[in-house]
Amino acid sequence: MKIVLGSTSPRRKAVLSGIFDSFEIIAPDVDERPRGTESPIEFSMRISEDKSRSIMSQCAEDQSPRLIITADTVVVLDGEIIGKPVDFNDAVNTISRLNGKTHQVVTGLCLRACVGGPENFRIRTSFEITEVKFRGLGHEVIVRYLGRIDYRDKAGSYALQEEGDMIIERYEGSVTNIIGFPLRLFFSMVTDMGLAEAVFN
Repeated sequence: MKIVLGSTSPRRKAVLSGIFDSFEIIAPDVDERPRGTESPIEFSMRISEDKSRSIMSQCAEDQSPRLIITADTVVVLDGEIIGKPVDFNDAVNTISRLNGKTHQVVTGLCLRACVGGPENFRIRTSFEITEVKFRGLGHEVIVRYLGRIDYRDKAGSYALQEEGDMIIERYEGSVTNIIGFPLRLFFSMVTDMGLAEAVFN
Protein backbone atom coordinates (compact mmCIF):
# COMPACT_ATOMS: atom_id res chain seq x y z
CA MET A 1 0.00 0.00 0.00
CA LYS A 2 1.35 3.43 -0.99
CA ILE A 3 1.88 5.85 1.90
CA VAL A 4 1.03 9.52 1.31
CA LEU A 5 1.93 12.14 3.89
CA GLY A 6 -0.23 15.22 3.48
CA SER A 7 2.22 17.59 5.08
CA THR A 8 5.39 19.53 4.29
CA SER A 9 6.45 19.51 7.94
CA PRO A 10 10.08 18.33 8.20
CA ARG A 11 9.29 17.00 11.68
CA ARG A 12 6.47 14.74 10.47
CA LYS A 13 8.67 13.61 7.59
CA ALA A 14 11.44 12.73 10.03
CA VAL A 15 9.12 10.72 12.31
CA LEU A 16 7.58 8.77 9.42
CA SER A 17 11.01 8.12 7.93
CA GLY A 18 11.72 6.07 11.03
CA ILE A 19 9.01 3.53 10.14
CA PHE A 20 8.68 3.70 6.33
CA ASP A 21 11.46 3.34 3.77
CA SER A 22 9.65 5.61 1.35
CA PHE A 23 6.47 7.64 1.08
CA GLU A 24 5.02 10.40 -1.06
CA ILE A 25 4.67 13.94 0.27
CA ILE A 26 1.87 16.21 -0.97
CA ALA A 27 1.14 19.66 0.42
CA PRO A 28 -2.53 20.17 1.40
CA ASP A 29 -4.38 23.36 0.53
CA VAL A 30 -6.75 24.28 3.37
CA ASP A 31 -8.01 27.29 5.33
CA GLU A 32 -6.60 26.83 8.84
CA ARG A 33 -8.54 29.60 10.56
CA PRO A 34 -10.49 28.52 13.67
CA ARG A 35 -14.27 28.76 13.74
CA GLY A 36 -16.06 30.63 16.50
CA THR A 37 -17.13 27.94 18.94
CA GLU A 38 -14.63 25.20 18.08
CA SER A 39 -12.65 23.63 20.88
CA PRO A 40 -8.94 23.01 20.21
CA ILE A 41 -9.67 19.29 19.79
CA GLU A 42 -12.51 19.96 17.35
CA PHE A 43 -10.32 22.39 15.43
CA SER A 44 -7.32 20.07 15.09
CA MET A 45 -9.51 17.14 14.01
CA ARG A 46 -11.42 19.25 11.47
CA ILE A 47 -8.24 20.64 9.95
CA SER A 48 -6.70 17.17 9.69
CA GLU A 49 -9.85 15.99 7.86
CA ASP A 50 -9.82 19.06 5.59
CA LYS A 51 -6.20 18.29 4.72
CA SER A 52 -7.15 14.69 3.95
CA ARG A 53 -9.88 15.79 1.55
CA SER A 54 -7.47 18.20 -0.12
CA ILE A 55 -4.90 15.44 -0.68
CA MET A 56 -7.55 13.02 -1.94
CA SER A 57 -8.72 15.55 -4.53
CA GLN A 58 -5.13 16.09 -5.69
CA CYS A 59 -4.52 12.40 -6.32
CA ALA A 60 -8.02 11.48 -7.49
CA GLU A 61 -6.69 9.88 -10.68
CA ASP A 62 -4.47 7.48 -8.75
CA GLN A 63 -6.31 4.15 -8.44
CA SER A 64 -3.56 2.35 -6.50
CA PRO A 65 -4.21 1.40 -2.85
CA ARG A 66 -2.85 4.11 -0.58
CA LEU A 67 -3.02 5.45 2.93
CA ILE A 68 -3.31 9.23 3.19
CA ILE A 69 -1.94 10.55 6.50
CA THR A 70 -2.77 14.08 7.62
CA ALA A 71 -2.39 15.81 10.95
CA ASP A 72 -2.74 19.18 12.63
CA THR A 73 -0.95 20.12 15.84
CA VAL A 74 -1.84 23.06 18.06
CA VAL A 75 -0.51 24.41 21.33
CA VAL A 76 -3.23 25.27 23.86
CA LEU A 77 -2.93 27.50 26.91
CA ASP A 78 -5.95 27.95 29.18
CA GLY A 79 -8.23 26.76 26.37
CA GLU A 80 -6.79 29.19 23.80
CA ILE A 81 -5.06 28.01 20.63
CA ILE A 82 -1.56 29.48 20.34
CA GLY A 83 -0.59 29.70 16.69
CA LYS A 84 2.68 30.10 14.82
CA PRO A 85 4.57 33.37 15.37
CA VAL A 86 4.50 36.13 12.78
CA ASP A 87 7.98 37.42 13.76
CA PHE A 88 10.67 37.24 16.44
CA ASN A 89 8.89 39.59 18.86
CA ASP A 90 5.72 37.53 18.55
CA ALA A 91 7.75 34.37 19.32
CA VAL A 92 9.23 36.06 22.41
CA ASN A 93 5.74 37.03 23.58
CA THR A 94 4.47 33.50 23.03
CA ILE A 95 7.27 31.83 25.01
CA SER A 96 6.79 34.47 27.72
CA ARG A 97 3.11 33.49 27.98
CA LEU A 98 4.03 29.81 28.31
CA ASN A 99 6.77 30.64 30.81
CA GLY A 100 6.47 28.57 34.00
CA LYS A 101 3.04 27.22 33.00
CA THR A 102 1.56 23.92 31.88
CA HIS A 103 0.01 23.83 28.43
CA GLN A 104 -1.36 21.15 26.12
CA VAL A 105 -0.15 19.98 22.72
CA VAL A 106 -3.13 18.66 20.74
CA THR A 107 -2.78 16.77 17.46
CA GLY A 108 -5.70 15.73 15.30
CA LEU A 109 -4.75 12.74 13.13
CA CYS A 110 -6.71 11.57 10.08
CA LEU A 111 -6.08 8.33 8.19
CA ARG A 112 -7.81 7.75 4.86
CA ALA A 113 -7.29 4.34 3.24
CA CYS A 114 -8.18 4.43 -0.47
CA VAL A 115 -8.62 1.23 -2.46
CA GLY A 116 -9.76 1.38 -6.08
CA GLY A 117 -10.34 5.10 -6.39
CA PRO A 118 -11.41 8.07 -4.22
CA GLU A 119 -14.97 6.79 -3.85
CA ASN A 120 -13.71 3.63 -2.15
CA PHE A 121 -12.17 4.60 1.17
CA ARG A 122 -12.13 4.09 4.91
CA ILE A 123 -11.46 7.05 7.16
CA ARG A 124 -10.65 7.41 10.84
CA THR A 125 -9.92 10.59 12.81
CA SER A 126 -8.72 10.85 16.39
CA PHE A 127 -6.54 13.02 18.61
CA GLU A 128 -3.70 12.95 21.12
CA ILE A 129 -3.04 15.33 24.01
CA THR A 130 0.31 15.80 25.75
CA GLU A 131 0.84 18.12 28.72
CA VAL A 132 4.02 20.20 28.74
CA LYS A 133 5.36 22.23 31.68
CA PHE A 134 7.78 25.07 30.90
CA ARG A 135 10.59 26.09 33.20
CA GLY A 136 10.55 29.52 34.77
CA LEU A 137 12.52 31.48 32.17
CA GLY A 138 14.16 34.86 32.24
CA HIS A 139 13.88 37.14 29.22
CA GLU A 140 17.51 36.56 28.29
CA VAL A 141 17.03 32.79 28.23
CA ILE A 142 13.94 33.14 26.01
CA VAL A 143 15.82 35.33 23.53
CA ARG A 144 18.83 32.99 23.56
CA TYR A 145 16.61 29.94 23.00
CA LEU A 146 14.79 31.50 20.05
CA GLY A 147 18.14 32.52 18.58
CA ARG A 148 19.14 28.85 18.44
CA ILE A 149 16.10 27.42 16.65
CA ASP A 150 13.93 28.00 13.60
CA TYR A 151 10.80 29.12 15.44
CA ARG A 152 8.90 30.47 12.43
CA ASP A 153 6.87 27.40 11.44
CA LYS A 154 6.22 26.04 14.92
CA ALA A 155 2.99 26.23 16.89
CA GLY A 156 3.85 27.78 20.23
CA SER A 157 7.18 29.05 18.81
CA TYR A 158 9.19 26.14 20.23
CA ALA A 159 10.34 22.61 19.48
CA LEU A 160 11.09 19.83 21.97
CA GLN A 161 13.71 18.36 19.62
CA GLU A 162 15.56 21.68 19.26
CA GLU A 163 17.21 22.67 22.55
CA GLY A 164 14.02 21.73 24.34
CA ASP A 165 15.79 21.09 27.64
CA MET A 166 16.44 24.84 27.87
CA ILE A 167 12.75 25.60 28.28
CA ILE A 168 10.83 22.41 29.11
CA GLU A 169 10.72 21.20 32.70
CA ARG A 170 8.66 18.06 32.08
CA TYR A 171 5.97 16.54 29.90
CA GLU A 172 3.33 13.86 30.35
CA GLY A 173 2.23 11.76 27.40
CA SER A 174 3.49 11.12 23.89
CA VAL A 175 6.83 12.75 23.07
CA THR A 176 6.26 12.34 19.32
CA ASN A 177 3.00 14.23 19.73
CA ILE A 178 4.96 17.26 20.92
CA ILE A 179 7.11 16.93 17.80
CA GLY A 180 3.94 16.90 15.69
CA PHE A 181 3.12 13.28 14.89
CA PRO A 182 1.76 10.98 17.62
CA LEU A 183 3.20 7.57 16.69
CA ARG A 184 1.38 5.66 19.42
CA LEU A 185 -1.97 6.95 18.17
CA PHE A 186 -0.99 6.23 14.55
CA PHE A 187 -0.17 2.58 15.28
CA SER A 188 -3.41 2.18 17.24
CA MET A 189 -5.54 3.69 14.46
CA VAL A 190 -3.89 1.60 11.73
CA THR A 191 -4.55 -1.54 13.78
CA ASP A 192 -8.17 -0.59 14.53
CA MET A 193 -8.77 -0.02 10.80
CA GLY A 194 -7.44 -3.50 10.00
CA LEU A 195 -4.63 -2.04 7.91
CA ALA A 196 -1.54 -3.17 9.81
CA GLU A 197 -0.57 -5.95 7.39
CA ALA A 198 -1.14 -3.82 4.29
CA VAL A 199 0.68 -0.79 5.71
CA PHE A 200 3.69 -2.38 7.36
CA ASN A 201 4.40 -5.31 4.95
